[in-house]
Amino acid sequence: MEKLSDAMDRRTEKLGELRKQPLHPAFEEMSLDELADILSLTIKHDYENKLVTFLCMLSAYTEKNQINVSFNAPSSSGKSYLTTEIAKLFPDGDKIELSGASPTSFFHGEGVYDKDRKAKIVPLYRKILIFYEQPDPTLQAKLRSVLSHDAWETKYRITNKGQKGEHRAELIIMQGFPATVFCSAGLKLDEQEATRAILLSPEMTEDKLKEGVHLQAERGANEQAFKKRIASEPKRRALMKRIEAIRDERVDDIIIPEPEKIEKRFYEKLTSVKPRHMRDMGHLMKLIKAITLLNIWTRRKDGVFQASTSDIDQAFELWGYFIESQDLNIPPVLMSFYKNYILPAYIEKKDEDYGDAMERGDIGLTKQELTRFYFNKERATLNHEQLRKQILPQLESCGLIMQQPPLEGDKRSWHIFPQKFPEENNIGKAGGTPEDEDIIQDPFDH
Repeated sequence: MEKLSDAMDRRTEKLGELRKQPLHPAFEEMSLDELADILSLTIKHDYENKLVTFLCMLSAYTEKNQINVSFNAPSSSGKSYLTTEIAKLFPDGDKIELSGASPTSFFHGEGVYDKDRKAKIVPLYRKILIFYEQPDPTLQAKLRSVLSHDAWETKYRITNKGQKGEHRAELIIMQGFPATVFCSAGLKLDEQEATRAILLSPEMTEDKLKEGVHLQAERGANEQAFKKRIASEPKRRALMKRIEAIRDERVDDIIIPEPEKIEKRFYEKLTSVKPRHMRDMGHLMKLIKAITLLNIWTRRKDGVFQASTSDIDQAFELWGYFIESQDLNIPPVLMSFYKNYILPAYIEKKDEDYGDAMERGDIGLTKQELTRFYFNKERATLNHEQLRKQILPQLESCGLIMQQPPLEGDKRSWHIFPQKFPEENNIGKAGGTPEDEDIIQDPFDH
């Protein structure tokens, strides 16, 4: 007579074989360009930003390869809109959407009390956590362990009041890692938070703004008809079904072949190695896996899921868009401000009657001159408080500028001295990383 243990072993083996079979019919191969076209139904331009945000949310459907994204840009730039529109594609049950949360209220959220462990269990695995407004800095600090994937279970001791008003300690256990999106109008980042996320900023080009105005006019004229038309788009509906099918595959991990080649390509993008590059490599590897997840049905090889050469190439192309600002630990919008306003204003002044003095480093660019240049170019006033408290300190801390009194003239007014210049004074494009010929070089190389 067959032993019960042998029968159970065979049953487990059979279930394992069945589990290897896809739960849904394979979807057709989809490139990032095709994905971007679908997202463009409601999000104009912002090619790289919308792709990375979508891939971030998609990465929730792995065991521990979730991506963190931090949107930092001035108000009305479209960061919350972009995030909201992409989040609409994902099942409601997979999202935790918050406009704000205090450090304690977040931990008092939904969860299940475990009597044996005497703790409240809060499951975050395979979830998408979205903060549409900058959360309390204390909360972000408390979430560092979760965001850096230090341990599958993160334990917190918090103080709560009992029914009789007495203080009592509670144990909260966060399980798993969510894919996380932070949206903030603040431009000043704590280094510890900045290294744990891919830093993004929406584009601020005139073409994008015009198309955004057109889209809002179309939506505002008949919102019900607009929503109905968007919801009935066949490609959008197919993408939503694809997302659900990817989730149902319950992918744990994805293998990336030949990691030494990935490492070599990564180093080719850098001028020097910094401690933060260890985390940046992690971001890149997770990005590759998220792209692989998009076509998971055709990525099975020798019983495991494996990234293709195309997945890797597309990830590096995306990574190249924001590697420059990521390397400096600043949002792309600040890199754009440096290239599009500070450098041109400095060069314009130098080309006038101050060339010799500026060449010697005796004088630089005043804040008043920068403000005047900004107004002449944008026909809008520059926010002086934001410039003084957020923009210039961040640019100085990353080494793009120095602020000091001039050697000539009024020494009470500190001048701005740019420290790095693109080759041939090519400023690059707003909102993103310049092309290869625009890579910033050290001024002493000229």
